[in-house]
Amino acid sequence: MPKFEREVEIDAPVEKVWEVMIDPNHWSEWFPGIESVTNVTAVAKDGQFEWTDEGKSGRGTIVDFEPHKRLEIVTQLGDDKDSHVFELKASGGFLGLGADETKVEYTLDTLMGGGILANFVAGGNPKDAIRVKKATHALRRLVESLTL
Repeated sequence: MPKFEREVEIDAPVEKVWEVMIDPNHWSEWFPGIESVTNVTAVAKDGQFEWTDEGKSGRGTIVDFEPHKRLEIVTQLGDDKDSHVFELKASGGFLGLGADETKVEYTLDTLMGGGILANFVAGGNPKDAIRVKKATHALRRLVESLTL
């Protein structure tokens, strides 16, 4: 199960970042591999949705939902599953006391089996590393543009 991790500092309080992250209307603007979202049952634990990207359709499930702290979504396209974990932490100000910024840590786990060899091959996949980098930067740009 190769994992790709990235963190980004966003110039906005945790509440604002969370608000954007849990809004399915914004997912196509930052969430990796999603062009559109439909049939959202709930944006809460066990909520489900359908998504499309480049003419392909998949399903998603919210498997963990801790307001202002953690969001975990599993996306599936055919037999391929990906786990997307976003952890939020307040930061900013003197010794973190201002809490006017948010650190978002994003971990993409490709959930592929196949043992050590498969993990070695997939672990060097630059496409997934780039997806994670683009997602964190797009989220930062989106949140900061909405808080101006």
